[in-house]
Amino acid sequence: MRRVGVYVGAVVAAAALVSGCGGASEDAADGLGAPSAPAEASAPAEAKGGEEDVAARDVELAKAGFQDHDVWGTGAYVTLYSITNRGEETASYFVGLEFLDADGDVLGSTGVTADKLGPGKTSKGDTAPLEAEIQNGEMKDIRSVRVSAVERTPA
Repeated sequence: MRRVGVYVGAVVAAAALVSGCGGASEDAADGLGAPSAPAEASAPAEAKGGEEDVAARDVELAKAGFQDHDVWGTGAYVTLYSITNRGEETASYFVGLEFLDADGDVLGSTGVTADKLGPGKTSKGDTAPLEAEIQNGEMKDIRSVRVSAVERTPA
C-alpha cells in the first residue's frame, strides 16, 4: 500500500512540475489582461472550509479555451491562472485543476505550483492538460476548467 502512495505522490508532483512551467512570479499589482473568476467560485463545495477556503482565495483562473500555443501545442486547452500570496509569510502552493465536459463531468485533471511565493507576490502562468491526463473522454470534449484543490504550505 505504501508503494502506491509513493507512486501516486510522484505522479502528482511530476504533473505539477510539467504543468507549472509557464508560471512567473510578479508583483500583485500586475493583471492578466483578461477577466478572471476567483478560485473559490469554481471550487467544488466539498473542497471549501477552514484553511483550504482561505488558500482558495489566493487562486484566480482567467480566460481558458482552445488555442495554438508555443509550449502546449496546436489546439491546446489553455488556462491562464494567477496565485497571489495574501498571507504574511512566504508560502508554496499546489493548485489542482479539473477539466469538464458540457455536462460538468470530469474528463481529467492536472496541477500547477508556485514555490516560495513571498507575501503580496503573484505567480502567473498558463497551463494545459496533456493527452494522458484526460482519461474520461477526449481533449476536444473539454468545455470548462475549475479549481479542485488548493494546498498552501509555509515555505
